[in-house]
Amino acid sequence: MRRRLFPMLSLLLVSLLLTGCWDYMEIESLEFVFGLGVDQVKPEVVVVLEMAKTSGGGQQTMVEPKVLSTKSQSAATAARALSNPAGLRTFWSHAYVFLISEQVAQEGIIPAMEHIVRSRHLRSTVWVFITKECTAEEVFKSKPPVANSVSEHLNSIVLMQDAISGFLPLQVWQLNQAFAAEGVAAILPTVKLVHQRGELVPIVEGTAVFKRDRMVGWLDGQESDILCLLKGLDQRSYYVVDTKVTDHGYFPITYELVGNRVELKPLVRKDGSIAVAISLTLELGVEEIGAAPLSFRDEKLVRSVEAQLATFVTREVRGFLWKIQREYNADILGFGQLFRRKKPEVWRRLGEDWDAQLRDLQVELDVQCKIVFTGTSSEPLLVRE
Repeated sequence: MRRRLFPMLSLLLVSLLLTGCWDYMEIESLEFVFGLGVDQVKPEVVVVLEMAKTSGGGQQTMVEPKVLSTKSQSAATAARALSNPAGLRTFWSHAYVFLISEQVAQEGIIPAMEHIVRSRHLRSTVWVFITKECTAEEVFKSKPPVANSVSEHLNSIVLMQDAISGFLPLQVWQLNQAFAAEGVAAILPTVKLVHQRGELVPIVEGTAVFKRDRMVGWLDGQESDILCLLKGLDQRSYYVVDTKVTDHGYFPITYELVGNRVELKPLVRKDGSIAVAISLTLELGVEEIGAAPLSFRDEKLVRSVEAQLATFVTREVRGFLWKIQREYNADILGFGQLFRRKKPEVWRRLGEDWDAQLRDLQVELDVQCKIVFTGTSSEPLLVRE
């Protein structure tokens, strides 16, 4: 037994010495892609990449973004061709964002999306944006104030979405599902450039609305907040509402949304017509009252404020519904999907002509608002005479 044990131990020790990586690639030979974009599809595809050029080592490592663009017959060949001017092999797995220009979105984004959905080198968790009043190349060449690259800047904004609101982030896999789903229209967040101290800075605000794969319009930041409410998403939004305080007149008071519950229910009336009932319950905090002589210890006054907030939200939601039903005729709330899931017999009867049904669909809306906190004080600031 001992004679056999020694050769076996020897083989194990030798095998440990012979272990190694069967394949490797030097990091110095790679150019890391942080973001990519498509600015044009016809007659040729224009692809833009934001790459990371690293120098130094250890704590002294410096990251410098480089923006390259090229034209080709397809997005795949254009992306591959950029390895030539870069002089290094492009590495795609660290890409954060994918930008699609407004022009491409209006023409149809399937040709631009097809490569990123199919590619085995790109993760399905890449964030997708539509550029508004600018191109993807202009966004990548802008100057974020803190981040090393535009792609990192946009990724950081998305990760703070619950705190800054104004948009709904979507990843590649979510967009792919939205296009494949029946009874719901796709949306994407928008990127635009704003001036900050003489520099153009990219921000994420608003929503691009689609019918099939073509963009048909925009929602601004406040309309995007309403969309988040109706989708039941958790986020902290701020609303400045002119609020009547008894006989003292109206004052601009800032409210913070801290919680919301929404319920959508499909209705079939006795005459065969259809409708949707929306029940929306909001919890709000008082963030700032300015010079308003408003004491939140007065329950009657608090009930008045809550009723005014409910009226304000109802008006905003009605305006939002008119826009998506009548102006864009795009079912981004998924009313059709709701009927398809809960009233399949209605969907079988009306689904083929859903665009016409959506335009005249009646919505019964019930909004309830409740003040749940007032900061560190329930009383207004007093100034001694």
